[in-house]
Amino acid sequence: MDRMEAIREAKRELTEKPLFATSAERFLILDEIKSQYRDYPQPLRFAKFLSILLSRVSVPLKEYDRIAGRCVDRELSAEEEVAFQAFLHHEDYPEREAFLNSGHCTYSWDMVVKEGLPGLEARAKAGLLSCQDPEKEVFFTAILQIYQALREYMLRYADAAEAKGLAETARNLRKAAGEKPDSFASALQLLWIVTLVNCAYISRNPTLTVGRLDQILYPLYEADRKKGVLTREKAKAYITDYYCKHNLIMGRGEHQVGDATNSTTFYRICNFDAPQYLLLAGSDENGDPASNELTLLFAECIQPAFKNPVVVVRYTKNMDRQYPELWRVLTEKALKSASLMFYNDANVIATYRRMGLPMEDCRKYIHFGCNWPAPGDQCAWMLGSPRSGKFHAYRSDEERRALNIPYMRTNMPHAWPEDFMIILRELAERDTEATIEDFYEMFFARMGDFIDRKLKYLSRELSVRKRRPSAVLTYGDCFYTDSLRTGECFSASAKYHFELQAFQMFGTVTDCFIAVDQLVMIEKKLTLKQLLAAVDADFVGYDRVLALCRNADKYGMDTPLSNAHAKRLSETASRLVIEKNKPYFEKEKLFLAPCIQSDTWHLKFGEDFPATPDGRRAHTPFSQNIRPSNGVCVNGLTAMFNSILQLPSDGLLSGALNLDIDPKQFAGETGRELFGELLATYLNRGGLHAQVTCVDVKDLIDAQKNPDQHRDLRVRVTGYSGVFVDIAKRLQDDIIERLK
Repeated sequence: MDRMEAIREAKRELTEKPLFATSAERFLILDEIKSQYRDYPQPLRFAKFLSILLSRVSVPLKEYDRIAGRCVDRELSAEEEVAFQAFLHHEDYPEREAFLNSGHCTYSWDMVVKEGLPGLEARAKAGLLSCQDPEKEVFFTAILQIYQALREYMLRYADAAEAKGLAETARNLRKAAGEKPDSFASALQLLWIVTLVNCAYISRNPTLTVGRLDQILYPLYEADRKKGVLTREKAKAYITDYYCKHNLIMGRGEHQVGDATNSTTFYRICNFDAPQYLLLAGSDENGDPASNELTLLFAECIQPAFKNPVVVVRYTKNMDRQYPELWRVLTEKALKSASLMFYNDANVIATYRRMGLPMEDCRKYIHFGCNWPAPGDQCAWMLGSPRSGKFHAYRSDEERRALNIPYMRTNMPHAWPEDFMIILRELAERDTEATIEDFYEMFFARMGDFIDRKLKYLSRELSVRKRRPSAVLTYGDCFYTDSLRTGECFSASAKYHFELQAFQMFGTVTDCFIAVDQLVMIEKKLTLKQLLAAVDADFVGYDRVLALCRNADKYGMDTPLSNAHAKRLSETASRLVIEKNKPYFEKEKLFLAPCIQSDTWHLKFGEDFPATPDGRRAHTPFSQNIRPSNGVCVNGLTAMFNSILQLPSDGLLSGALNLDIDPKQFAGETGRELFGELLATYLNRGGLHAQVTCVDVKDLIDAQKNPDQHRDLRVRVTGYSGVFVDIAKRLQDDIIERLK
């Protein structure tokens, strides 16, 4: 009964929380102290701010809480709203210097569970006693202050739990505060408090990976079961409440396309639409399948109505046959549009191995953000961690200017389709006849030049970070093995540093190559100049050319020509990234992660860009991630899978496939079994990724007209889920087009 009440509350918070709800206590406390401790080094100022914040925020509880840890979100009064806007623009706004982001990553969760706060304190104290660098002394001192703040926060919560008659919750909190966790429940309680503090009080858009919990917690689960103190049902009650807590700290709307008019935004609630990623299954340190009884329990507890945590299943080959009950549960949840995705364990490991990582590190991989890769807790994302700035020593104005350029996504403002159009224009204007080889050579020359510039920039940025590696402290540094060993910020001390190198709008670019090859080179129905003229006119007055372009083969149709181009483009792009990485990886363990990724940028980039040779009209969406362009998969689901299987199985670390399913196609247990067979066949043959939206498109269309009648509709966006009626209309329209 308690479990159902907790689920109902989480659902209400996801769909009924006021749009402009704000973490009021966080704002009011930080606003009061924002200009204090200016003369403190950043680590100590951060520790001081966090200590004050955690000592003053309330510790709310419900009578059905098994896992403690909530925050207060509410609408601000008119007077508070004025103060809040001033706070955001104040020169001492804490996120500018004190509260540096500690998200888009994972922590050393196994260390947290095995050693608890006392073990982490022992590491920090040992580092403090042995170091002779003044900045490292400050770094370790601040970490110890944060541990103490966490302990006092949990003890306040324990007192509140006892006062409310929640004796078991209080015991788990005291255990988590003062000792090494010795039970499944006390470990899960500690993990949630560590997560809550970052996601609710520190990091704007935290997007934190909470670890392989079925692996980390299994020894404690098994020991509790043998002692007779934990049943399957009781464990599921704890897991379900843990899932509920993730959803209570969210806001309304969607973060990539939404804005302050239709979304809560991260300024009001740090975690408003940030996914937290929980990994299940996969392989162990020996390469054997690691699924266990706890894997199944975490899967059974997935609530399709929830947005968080996003459950990432590391699919091992033949999982469907080795773990039939687990596969039944996972595919059943997927067909309910749960926040769930599948990654091919073998593909990701093979790609990391090809890039030069030792096998033990390859097997530690995680995914975070919108399907972004990282080799576990040993790797810092360059963009997502504190960059060089006022805390580091620029050696010249030229260096400062060079390292303050905007983030480089692709070679051109509108991604690789724009590169293709530049090449098309240049070749169309030549006097000599062009070949498809000319297109490939020029396209990858441009991509190669961009990758060279990007790696050079990242290498220079990393060298500046390493000049004063202990000058900056983030919350995550308190929970990284490497940071506690070195006394240095993880953004400088990590074993690996990486940035994404995405082939954005892959389907659109592939279809452009196909159109030129088929219509100009092979069938000779058009010249490049004729094709370019039609494209420049947005095909107005060129009905014949538009029909030819739209009727040409497309990626997703599973034809020899389309498959050949998809294979060549993806393999060449991934090989180029891996080869360009080599000198940087060998020298400083810096690399670009080869991906086919666009998130929701396919909407904005497409909205701003003219027509393209694939028959796409001006100002309409590009293709998204590894998915073919909307409307081209006319030969069915199997043909689409066969097309995607042309992508290299050892050359991509990520690439999301939004797999949109009509519920009528896979209804009932027979339909579930058929879907399970199709998905498993795709993954067993080397498919990289899949995430499922199973909704009737008619319901989505009606939801746009009658949103209050469809608040239960969930859809997969990219690496996260959305409440359909709360996301921006242009994203709703794109999802409807996907499902048609």
